[in-house]
Amino acid sequence: MNVTLRQLRYFVEIARSRSFSRASEHLNIAQPALSQNISSLEQDLGSPLFERRPRGVELTAAGHRLLASATELLARADALKEDIVDGGEARPTGAVRLWVAGSLAGTLVAPLFKAVAAQCPGVELTVREGLSFEASALVESGQAHLAVMPSPSELLGMESLPIFEERFMLFGAYAAMRRKPREIAFSDVCGLPLAQPDRAHDLRKIIERAANAIDRRLDVRYELNSPAMLVGVVKEGLAFSIMPPSPCHEAVTAKAIAGRPVVGPELSRVQAVVWPRDRPLSTAAAAVRDMLVKLIREMVRDGRLEGRLIGASHKKK
Repeated sequence: MNVTLRQLRYFVEIARSRSFSRASEHLNIAQPALSQNISSLEQDLGSPLFERRPRGVELTAAGHRLLASATELLARADALKEDIVDGGEARPTGAVRLWVAGSLAGTLVAPLFKAVAAQCPGVELTVREGLSFEASALVESGQAHLAVMPSPSELLGMESLPIFEERFMLFGAYAAMRRKPREIAFSDVCGLPLAQPDRAHDLRKIIERAANAIDRRLDVRYELNSPAMLVGVVKEGLAFSIMPPSPCHEAVTAKAIAGRPVVGPELSRVQAVVWPRDRPLSTAAAAVRDMLVKLIREMVRDGRLEGRLIGASHKKK
């Protein structure tokens, strides 16, 4: 075989973009040349890697197998270049792909981009947001180097650095919440019309477990995985929602919604930075991880993120 790192980089970019045309733009290469490289790669490997579809491409089974290995190999190559050429002393450079939980993305991403630009201008940071089960799959496959996500204790084969614990509250339209007590029993919450994420979401799992423990069922009227959509439904008075405070700051400040602590039991989760145990981080990814940890701790201390800081030691699962 005559497989090159360049071909693997092209392949990984197409897999992420799900489009030859978008990949050619990102890579700044003509599309015919990109297609020729992938055709050569498929011939060398003896298997098609993509299925062409009207709206883009999808990985074949062989493509999925190659993606994890190619991503790991490219990360090792980038780390080798940094260690040998720069001697580990220069500012880190290279691409870093980060996944962030939707409840934190709106507050965290802009300050992080600012910190990376100031401290590591050679780092090309890409950020995605979504659900926790998506994050674990992306990190495990190597499509993301790092993730900021909840409940790291449930992940296997990952290194994690728990940073803070966030407590959930019941949020409702401002006028409706003025009539509620200062704290609300969870058993009473179960009887309210709720807007919550679907059952694949970490937040929904925590709430469902609490309801099952007291033999109650949740009255979920709307299933929405977007924090912004949940806040919008709550503002209109269509339902209440159990959420962490972070995505609700703006609406609470504007007195469009209000929150009350939930008790009996209290509901909370741990947010952590995670990365694969068996795939060493590049110098650039390690730098972004350290900036993330520092930034999140600062934001918790000054109130931009609500929660309780917890220990700083690495946890292996």
